Amino acid sequence: MFINLNYSHGWFNMDCCKGFNCIGTAFYHIVDIIKACLKEKLYLLLLLLGCLYFPFSASAAQDSIFSRISVTPFLLGLSLPIIAFFCWKLILRLIGRNIESLSVQGTPSQAPLNYPHDVATNLPIAQQALKQFDQALKATKNSQLAAIVFKPVNFQQVNTILGRHNSDILLLQLALCLKNSVENNPHLLNFDNGSKAVKLARLHGLDFLVVFDLSTTKHDAKDMIDDLCKQLTKAVPDALSFKSFSLNFELAFGVAISKEHGNSVDEIVSHATDALLKGVDSDRSIQYFDNSSVLYTEQQLRLMDRLRQDILSEDLRWYLQPQVNINDNSIAGFELKVNWYVSEEKPLELVDFIDLAEYSGEVYRLTKQMFEQAFKALFSLHKLGVYQRVSVNLSSKNLLEVDLVDYIEQQMKNYNIAGKYLMIELNEQVMLCACQRAKNTIDQLKSLDITIAIDNFSGSYESLRYLRKMAIHQVKINCRELGGSDNRADKAIINALITLTRSMNIPLIGTNINNGEAANRYIAMGGKLMQGDIINRGVVLDELEIWLKKWFSQHPEARPNK
Repeated sequence: MFINLNYSHGWFNMDCCKGFNCIGTAFYHIVDIIKACLKEKLYLLLLLLGCLYFPFSASAAQDSIFSRISVTPFLLGLSLPIIAFFCWKLILRLIGRNIESLSVQGTPSQAPLNYPHDVATNLPIAQQALKQFDQALKATKNSQLAAIVFKPVNFQQVNTILGRHNSDILLLQLALCLKNSVENNPHLLNFDNGSKAVKLARLHGLDFLVVFDLSTTKHDAKDMIDDLCKQLTKAVPDALSFKSFSLNFELAFGVAISKEHGNSVDEIVSHATDALLKGVDSDRSIQYFDNSSVLYTEQQLRLMDRLRQDILSEDLRWYLQPQVNINDNSIAGFELKVNWYVSEEKPLELVDFIDLAEYSGEVYRLTKQMFEQAFKALFSLHKLGVYQRVSVNLSSKNLLEVDLVDYIEQQMKNYNIAGKYLMIELNEQVMLCACQRAKNTIDQLKSLDITIAIDNFSGSYESLRYLRKMAIHQVKINCRELGGSDNRADKAIINALITLTRSMNIPLIGTNINNGEAANRYIAMGGKLMQGDIINRGVVLDELEIWLKKWFSQHPEARPNK
């Protein structure tokens, strides 16, 4: 079978299979176009079918569909759908652009921000705020600007409950309320580069900043600042809500004023932040910076450096304070104490400088020195035939280091002293708040037969639970109020604690019994073991033998049996 095709009117013969391939290829392209049209949801399909009908019907023979077909009408019919498709796409694109431009013109759009802003609150970031603050501070020499740094003090629980992402939603609500409340205040510095009023900025964390230009008002500066802080506080809604969670935010403010509290922007804002932190600690809503705190900080740094040097050079004063059984004047034990002579007038005890030691980074070295001195004292006592405990007071949970047990065990071997002669006193609050690591350290100390005592025992419910759960060998109560105080409530508490420990069969030592009146009252309440200045303020190791001979000569019944 042949298909006869003629170009110029002349004909040439094509094999039937080649004719079928040509028509099949054309149909494949046509199908692709139809799919594209269907994807665009157009009605070109009808147009396409009409155009496809044209080349096959224009010059086809009446007797067979495979008779002569004119090539020109065929190619023309094949190209018309493609041209129509691209024309339609072009029209749609033009129409879409016009519709989009009309919608943009008809809908008000938010103007772009003229300043670097924080993503969570859309407020100016710290760098932008400090830059504007610096420019305003340098603009005129007579300008006086007040930096007010504030934050929601109870926002941390929002992060804990809702998570960071959800808490940012509440933070955005809070920032919007605060921003709107001050945008019309003419006395505040504008952080925007343009004409828009943006008078609130976000510093690091949850801190916000407003800058009050005190040169624009004739009223008292403190009154104006206090009014602004109250205005910001009232701007916070009674309860900001997210789904079923709601919270009343409380604001705390720190204030620092240029020239009075600093000359540079960084110094003023830093001092305002320090005032804020101090206000939060003292539970004050508005706190002004105090210049004396700078001197205090510098003094503390000097003390810290000196303490570090004295610890490294072992220039501390160690002594033992005896503990006596008042029934027979026998020695019940000793407590190792340490003094730091920061001045010649009055030394500081451990509780007074332990915080400085922690900040200096030498607290663990101090701890090791304490135990070394304790074993030296035990070695001297054993040589003198006195086999009583020496207690070491650890007033900070940070002293319970991981390798402390290994160090103590090594000292026990070095001095050949059993662990039962060493007692570790832990402050009640330290013991109750100790982490699991510290509790594990206490258990390891007990495994070496080291006894544990609770210092400053209060008899609280938590401490009583701890006494019941843990094997505590001794408790100590502060009896300072027994000496000359008329506070009956304190005396009643001490009396109740003595009765309580006696009923629980736990040895109790009354400390700070410094005069005869306190001693008599303590004895009347049923106390037996006492420690204080009435016995001895403290014995240095070099004079320990002399003191023991004197004590045993005054109280022969207290001499230990050989």
